[in-house]
Amino acid sequence: MYQYYVREVKSVVDGDTIDVVIDLGFNVLFEQRVRLAGIDTPESRTSDKFEKSLGLEAKEYLKKQLKDAKSIVIRTEKMDSSEKYGRILGWLYVNGESESINNKMINDGYAWGYLGETKIKDFAALAAQRSKSGK
Repeated sequence: MYQYYVREVKSVVDGDTIDVVIDLGFNVLFEQRVRLAGIDTPESRTSDKFEKSLGLEAKEYLKKQLKDAKSIVIRTEKMDSSEKYGRILGWLYVNGESESINNKMINDGYAWGYLGETKIKDFAALAAQRSKSGK
């Protein structure tokens, strides 16, 4: 497992993508787009109004999770963990917590588990999980 230390979150692009500044050490900083591994969220840029509202809620949830973080670590399974769009694929850990934000988003009903297969957009399942988690 490899780790990257986030110096700054530049922006939350959507519910499963962020732009960050990574601290490589020795005052070397690198801007990078990061795709949260193992999850998919509803799209926030779509003509489907219902999906868009769920996508914007996922984006706000992610912003809230990162807002006051003292430390953010991106963990990846391999050294070159970028995917076809050049983004790092990783799991986000905030303030030394043992559960990733990726898993929290699934458990709280803001994301589906996703391992690169065909996407299944089951909005009812997301809503049910969110009700169950109380989020």
